Amino acid sequence: MSYHREPAPRMEQLRLCFVGPCDSVTFRRWIEWFARRGHDVTALTVEPAHPTPTAFRQVDLTASAGPRKLGRVFSAARLSGMVTRLRPDIVHVHYARGLAWGLLPARPHPLVVTPWGSDVLEEQGAFKEWYGKLLTTRLLRSADLVTVHSAYMEQRMRSLLPATASVTRIGWGVDLKMFRPGLDTQDLRKQWGLRPSDRVIFSPRIAQPFYRHDVVVKALARVIATIKDAVLVISEQRADRNYVEQLRREAQEGGVADRVTFAGTIPYDDMSRWYNLADAVVMIPRSDGMPNTLLESMACGAVPVLSRLPQYAELIRHQQNGFIVDPEPEEVAGALVEALAAGVKPSMAEWNRRLVSDVADQDVEMTRMQQRYLELAHAGRAHN
Repeated sequence: MSYHREPAPRMEQLRLCFVGPCDSVTFRRWIEWFARRGHDVTALTVEPAHPTPTAFRQVDLTASAGPRKLGRVFSAARLSGMVTRLRPDIVHVHYARGLAWGLLPARPHPLVVTPWGSDVLEEQGAFKEWYGKLLTTRLLRSADLVTVHSAYMEQRMRSLLPATASVTRIGWGVDLKMFRPGLDTQDLRKQWGLRPSDRVIFSPRIAQPFYRHDVVVKALARVIATIKDAVLVISEQRADRNYVEQLRREAQEGGVADRVTFAGTIPYDDMSRWYNLADAVVMIPRSDGMPNTLLESMACGAVPVLSRLPQYAELIRHQQNGFIVDPEPEEVAGALVEALAAGVKPSMAEWNRRLVSDVADQDVEMTRMQQRYLELAHAGRAHN
């Protein structure tokens, strides 16, 4: 007997308009996921990606008109007009300040807003201008949905929103096919002069003072006193050149210059191999959201050493699947010595890979987001 199987219903295709920094790989990963699934995707930006992406349309709204702030005003005005012309099913803002304020006159719906951290957290520099908090709060309150990446961010957003606001947890997610353990790292060791015996500490965050790489440099001499083969690799993403020179001087003065490697701007496609190479990944910023850097490193099996922030406590249990420390050289050094101890990485790697698979699979997170887009689009059409 033969059975006729009905074809699976075709996913409804939406016109999606994203507003955010196209030069950010994190932003591009999000919108490329939807473009690959056949949705009609346009990104409006004043921070264009180079070379121009092929997976989606990129519209550069940069306006060069006199002083920088005046140019921002013109860009924001252009944003409002462009969204009105596009008439998308969904407008989704990533990073809720600056260019995004241009949506306030148009008030598009359905509107989704995803704050990143430095746009809404005062300890990260948000609301420096007298008008910043007013405009960002208005934008958040005009949204049909606010998405956040952590319980901490949800708590902070609730303080800016009415009790009836729709807020949901949807993370960036990790591409688990790309970020996985067991990748070959021999070419990286050869390229950067790292010996097979070297125990690698990787400091992957932006090379700016906010991320406190200097504390790690100062901790390194204490680590080497116990673990002779310890080396520190510092990424130079979006580097403050004066700060990098300061780090070089401090390494020289601390007698560890030959044990510190400055790895330049690391291409995103290489990050998974660096996380595989690392025995410990150290991140001790002054504040944070829920960085995908952490989740991606955990997916690859690296042992995280983190500053004592409430955000990190959502994922990391001290000495179980990572280390939580006060950002002082002595305490950072002690945690790194523990992280580099024999047998620590394999036990924590299995835990962390499973955890990321459970809570931060990109396909799962974006499928949830897609469902919310569909619900909002249908509600918007019914309202109109």
